[in-house]
Amino acid sequence: MCKHAVADLVLQSRLSGDKLNLRSSKGWMHALDHAALTVLVFIFFVSPQHAIALGVLDFTLHFAIDYCKTLWVRRRRIEVESKIFWRIQGIDQIAHFSCYMLYVILAAVILT
Repeated sequence: MCKHAVADLVLQSRLSGDKLNLRSSKGWMHALDHAALTVLVFIFFVSPQHAIALGVLDFTLHFAIDYCKTLWVRRRRIEVESKIFWRIQGIDQIAHFSCYMLYVILAAVILT
Protein backbone atom coordinates (compact mmCIF):
# COMPACT_ATOMS: atom_id res chain seq x y z
CA MET A 1 0.00 0.00 0.00
CA CYS A 2 2.88 2.35 0.76
CA LYS A 3 4.42 1.58 -2.64
CA HIS A 4 1.12 2.38 -4.32
CA ALA A 5 0.76 5.67 -2.44
CA VAL A 6 4.27 6.77 -3.38
CA ALA A 7 3.79 5.94 -7.07
CA ASP A 8 0.22 7.26 -7.36
CA LEU A 9 0.35 10.32 -5.12
CA VAL A 10 3.98 11.46 -5.03
CA LEU A 11 5.66 10.38 -8.24
CA GLN A 12 2.73 10.76 -10.64
CA SER A 13 2.51 14.50 -9.91
CA ARG A 14 5.84 15.07 -11.69
CA LEU A 15 4.50 13.66 -14.97
CA SER A 16 2.78 15.57 -17.73
CA GLY A 17 0.94 14.33 -20.76
CA ASP A 18 -2.16 12.34 -21.58
CA LYS A 19 -2.54 8.73 -20.42
CA LEU A 20 -4.76 8.00 -23.43
CA ASN A 21 -2.15 9.13 -25.92
CA LEU A 22 0.03 6.06 -26.31
CA ARG A 23 2.80 8.31 -27.69
CA SER A 24 2.82 10.34 -24.48
CA SER A 25 5.22 9.14 -21.83
CA LYS A 26 2.87 9.84 -18.90
CA GLY A 27 1.07 6.48 -18.78
CA TRP A 28 4.21 4.53 -19.54
CA MET A 29 6.33 6.35 -16.95
CA HIS A 30 3.61 6.02 -14.33
CA ALA A 31 3.41 2.26 -14.92
CA LEU A 32 7.22 2.11 -14.87
CA ASP A 33 7.25 3.85 -11.47
CA HIS A 34 4.90 1.18 -10.15
CA ALA A 35 6.98 -1.61 -11.70
CA ALA A 36 10.27 -0.30 -10.30
CA LEU A 37 8.82 0.06 -6.83
CA THR A 38 7.33 -3.44 -7.05
CA VAL A 39 10.76 -4.81 -7.87
CA LEU A 40 12.21 -2.85 -4.95
CA VAL A 41 9.64 -4.33 -2.54
CA PHE A 42 9.90 -7.92 -3.76
CA ILE A 43 13.69 -8.03 -4.12
CA PHE A 44 13.85 -8.66 -0.37
CA PHE A 45 11.60 -11.72 -0.58
CA VAL A 46 12.24 -13.50 -3.90
CA SER A 47 15.09 -13.86 -6.36
CA PRO A 48 16.00 -10.85 -8.51
CA GLN A 49 14.57 -12.61 -11.60
CA HIS A 50 11.25 -13.23 -9.87
CA ALA A 51 11.17 -9.67 -8.51
CA ILE A 52 11.70 -8.35 -12.05
CA ALA A 53 9.00 -10.68 -13.41
CA LEU A 54 6.56 -9.34 -10.80
CA GLY A 55 7.57 -5.81 -11.77
CA VAL A 56 6.89 -6.53 -15.44
CA LEU A 57 3.50 -7.96 -14.51
CA ASP A 58 2.75 -4.88 -12.41
CA PHE A 59 3.80 -2.60 -15.28
CA THR A 60 1.48 -4.39 -17.68
CA LEU A 61 -1.54 -4.61 -15.39
CA HIS A 62 -1.16 -1.12 -13.96
CA PHE A 63 -0.93 0.42 -17.42
CA ALA A 64 -3.95 -1.56 -18.67
CA ILE A 65 -6.11 -0.67 -15.65
CA ASP A 66 -5.28 3.05 -15.85
CA TYR A 67 -5.69 3.16 -19.62
CA CYS A 68 -9.10 1.44 -19.52
CA LYS A 69 -10.31 3.67 -16.67
CA THR A 70 -9.23 6.84 -18.46
CA LEU A 71 -10.80 5.66 -21.73
CA TRP A 72 -14.09 4.80 -19.97
CA VAL A 73 -14.24 8.16 -18.16
CA ARG A 74 -13.43 10.23 -21.24
CA ARG A 75 -15.72 8.40 -23.66
CA ARG A 76 -18.63 8.92 -21.29
CA ARG A 77 -17.57 12.50 -20.51
CA ILE A 78 -17.65 11.80 -16.79
CA GLU A 79 -16.69 14.85 -14.73
CA VAL A 80 -14.22 14.56 -11.84
CA GLU A 81 -16.74 16.28 -9.59
CA SER A 82 -19.42 13.66 -10.22
CA LYS A 83 -20.30 10.77 -7.91
CA ILE A 84 -19.89 8.27 -10.74
CA PHE A 85 -16.27 9.37 -11.28
CA TRP A 86 -15.41 8.58 -7.67
CA ARG A 87 -17.16 5.22 -7.90
CA ILE A 88 -15.06 4.42 -10.97
CA GLN A 89 -11.98 5.64 -9.11
CA GLY A 90 -12.85 3.24 -6.29
CA ILE A 91 -13.16 0.34 -8.76
CA ASP A 92 -9.79 1.38 -10.23
CA GLN A 93 -8.17 1.21 -6.79
CA ILE A 94 -9.81 -2.15 -6.02
CA ALA A 95 -8.39 -3.47 -9.30
CA HIS A 96 -4.89 -2.26 -8.38
CA PHE A 97 -5.07 -3.67 -4.85
CA SER A 98 -6.35 -6.98 -6.23
CA CYS A 99 -3.24 -7.11 -8.41
CA TYR A 100 -1.09 -6.64 -5.30
CA MET A 101 -2.85 -9.58 -3.69
CA LEU A 102 -2.04 -11.60 -6.83
CA TYR A 103 1.65 -10.61 -6.62
CA VAL A 104 1.84 -11.69 -2.99
CA ILE A 105 0.19 -15.03 -3.83
CA LEU A 106 2.64 -15.51 -6.73
CA ALA A 107 5.59 -14.65 -4.48
CA ALA A 108 4.35 -17.17 -1.90
CA VAL A 109 4.11 -19.83 -4.61
CA ILE A 110 7.63 -18.99 -5.78
CA LEU A 111 8.92 -19.40 -2.23
CA THR A 112 7.40 -22.87 -1.76
